[in-house]
Amino acid sequence: MKKVLVILMTLVMVFAMTACGGGNSAGGSGEMIDVCIEIDYPDVEGQPDVEDYKFQIPDGSTALDMLNLYAEAEGVEIVMSETSDTAYVTSIGGVAETANAGWIYEVDDEMTMDSADQHIVKPGAEITWEFMSWNDMD
Repeated sequence: MKKVLVILMTLVMVFAMTACGGGNSAGGSGEMIDVCIEIDYPDVEGQPDVEDYKFQIPDGSTALDMLNLYAEAEGVEIVMSETSDTAYVTSIGGVAETANAGWIYEVDDEMTMDSADQHIVKPGAEITWEFMSWNDMD
């Protein structure tokens, strides 16, 4: 049922953007691609991790588009930074950044320096959002 809802929401979004003369952020082909998202919550929050959540998104979508589509389908709140020129996720599912830790994302198990609103997702990509201590990044 969840996959059907995600696909339906994605199709509505694609049709709405087309009807308004818009397009996706990369001007993709309008085709749908398979992707996978994972969210690693800190153990102290008591929230279960999201593992291997597979769905489809429009070709040319960004990592942030992918997170937002997942969040809409599952009723998860996403909070973004209001002070940056690029997108910065400050909270996922009520787990907010602190002075010592915050949210990062990886693409196919590799760190990227692109902001989530700039990274175009490729077919078959696995995006992992992880709440990480800034001390662990060294």
